Amino acid sequence: MAEFLVDTNVFSRVFTGDKNVKEFIETLPAAVCIVIYVECLQGSKSNREKLIVESYLARFELLGLTTDISTRTIDLIRTYSNTHGLLLADALIAATCLEHNLTLVTYNINDFQFVEGLRYLKPPV
Repeated sequence: MAEFLVDTNVFSRVFTGDKNVKEFIETLPAAVCIVIYVECLQGSKSNREKLIVESYLARFELLGLTTDISTRTIDLIRTYSNTHGLLLADALIAATCLEHNLTLVTYNINDFQFVEGLRYLKPPV
């Protein structure tokens, strides 16, 4: 069972060949949510890259959107969008972590550090 959710910016380093980050995340019991999955696909420059991305992401549990995640996302946007600039994709990611009791693995700590109850981990550089 997953304990971590790996953010798009971490996968980006894997897809650009950072072996240290790849080795690190592959030691974690980790998942990917639909938002991160789609962001990774959108970052692909060709259909070939999309196939590589999807092949790699297949090793992680895929978490979909639920009513509880949607409700939590609305609450997070209501609470943090004006005061901290929380955006929809980040709210969906944070809500997924909170609903599944996961630690978010991200380099963008500033995008999430204000979310009450959210645990996060910055991977090695």
